[in-house]
Amino acid sequence: MIAWSFEALAASAALMLVVLAIRMPVARYFGPHIAYGLWALPALRLILPPLPEEVAPAPLATLPSTIEFEWLLAAPARADAAASGVDWALLLATLWIVGAAVFLAWHLLSYRHFVGKALADATQLPRFDRDGIEVCASPAAQGPFAAGIFLKKIVLPEDYRSRYEADELRLALEHEVQHHRRCDISANLIALVVLAFHWWNPIAYFAHRAFRVEQELACDAAVLAQATAAERHAYGAALLKSACDRLPVAACALGAGDDLKRRLRMMKTYRFSPSRARMGGLLAAGLVGGGLMLTASDGLPAETSPRLAPPPPTAPGPGRVGLRGCRGRWRCDPPPGSGGARPRAAPHPRRDRACARPGAWLRPRLRIVRRRRRSGGAALSWLERAGPARAAAHGDRLAGACPRRGAPHRPHAHAARGTPTGARSYRPPARSAAEIATARCAPRAASAARS
Repeated sequence: MIAWSFEALAASAALMLVVLAIRMPVARYFGPHIAYGLWALPALRLILPPLPEEVAPAPLATLPSTIEFEWLLAAPARADAAASGVDWALLLATLWIVGAAVFLAWHLLSYRHFVGKALADATQLPRFDRDGIEVCASPAAQGPFAAGIFLKKIVLPEDYRSRYEADELRLALEHEVQHHRRCDISANLIALVVLAFHWWNPIAYFAHRAFRVEQELACDAAVLAQATAAERHAYGAALLKSACDRLPVAACALGAGDDLKRRLRMMKTYRFSPSRARMGGLLAAGLVGGGLMLTASDGLPAETSPRLAPPPPTAPGPGRVGLRGCRGRWRCDPPPGSGGARPRAAPHPRRDRACARPGAWLRPRLRIVRRRRRSGGAALSWLERAGPARAAAHGDRLAGACPRRGAPHRPHAHAARGTPTGARSYRPPARSAAEIATARCAPRAASAARS
């Protein structure tokens, strides 16, 4: 809900800027009533729910996920809440709702007080009543204005007889009747609700002021659609005589508005054209529909938007188990027939760095033996220092130790012992401890003899 509200407010504010940018050219070429109808776009976007998935265009329907505004808003709030224990997102949402409620209540009470004060001492004028609209005169009214949604009224100033001539009074009453016929008071209440939701946004105040100006221009155009030059002059005079201070935002007054100069200029130049009105109506419908589709929550419902699921855990491949060594290498599976038990190597601090196959723990020692053998036997190996008995016990394991993983096989090394060429491993015949000691001490004796 918070994410949808944030997106709706941002989209409606953007559409307000769009209408503010195009309202003047639209009013000039197609009429003020078309420009006035464009202001339905921000209000409709504010209440537009997320579109169902089947309504969305094909490219949008295949997106893996949508922007999660709620997660973006809650991310800094979670960090702050973890530090201070205050839910800032909830606090800001509460402040926004309370501000909107206070703003709306204040303006509604002001409108009710203004209308109640004007009707308290009003004098009924039944001879001016028409179409179910009651007309009265009040000393609290500075100029003619329309009020009421269900009980429609037109309030004239108390000195209307001396202020207006006959044609001016008739056109002033026609202006207020047009407000009731066009349901402008209901539109003002809807605009007030939109402004209450945007009470913190300066763009909304500029847009509301322009909305009221376009409303009065559209009503003026409706009154002067078939008027003569004399009637236009009389209407302009009535407008100047009805100029008044700013009224409550829900009231519709003849002299209200901050752009009287533009209204007078429109009375002089505007001529109603049915063909342009039809083209403008199609243009306004296209702009409203296109604006709603382009900003309607990316065409995906916020509650049912697909989210990227974490990838499922991959099962270990054949010959591997879900356990890694200290350097990230996989350990081998237990040998078949062992009942699942892994063979245990002799304790050694580097056991986890090597493959857990039989004899792997002897690899460091084999490297030491080979290195000392190449150096001419300058020092005894650990096997020679261990004595003949231990050398005999480990002779077979030393001879049958597995070669380095991935090392190329050398068939010539065992061809002399009768091993078939190309064999992966070989096991030389067992030797006694004396033979092993003699073979290992021979290089050192040859070196001493040469020296």
